[in-house]
Amino acid sequence: MRLASISQLAASVGAALALAGCGEPTAATANPLVGNLEGDAALIATAQRISDAIGGCVKAADAAVESKVVGLQSGAVVMLGCSQGGYATSHRLFAVRGPDTLELLSIPDFGAEGWFATTQANMAEVDAGTEMLTTFSKAAEDGACGSEGSYHWDGKRFVLQELRWQDCTAPDRKGPPFPVMWPTQVGAVVDPNGATPEP
Repeated sequence: MRLASISQLAASVGAALALAGCGEPTAATANPLVGNLEGDAALIATAQRISDAIGGCVKAADAAVESKVVGLQSGAVVMLGCSQGGYATSHRLFAVRGPDTLELLSIPDFGAEGWFATTQANMAEVDAGTEMLTTFSKAAEDGACGSEGSYHWDGKRFVLQELRWQDCTAPDRKGPPFPVMWPTQVGAVVDPNGATPEP
């Protein structure tokens, strides 16, 4: 998909490289996507067109959930505001593969029926410094059940680091934090035959 801001992006990358010649290398010179795409309306509009074509992500006109572009050390991610419910918001995440290419990302999550892949991250936050995505899916208004995940950006996708989950039918439910679902084996020594499988 072509973006209206390709020439604008090229100009800003050129300016960043020219300025970098006067001093120390910066994240922007190592990765031209960093610092040049923040708030790029054209990328957000492209992500919206892809999301609309897929369906299942309808943002109400009065929803306060915002869309933004987050620059990472090895890439950039569009966080498309998807929905806002009574006690949660969700975003669709798109990896920026180039100035005119976006890829919809999915992440593993856990629920009462087991593991599943989702393209909507609930209560999503991306920390550009640590390249970590955190999510929190409330399954009840009081927030005492549901899932919470942490994922690390590997340059192409968000890789699950930890997933916690609490069943809403548990008699003594409380939290967060919820009980750890993945990885279930922790410590310095892990039995390779009993290690937690990839979700």
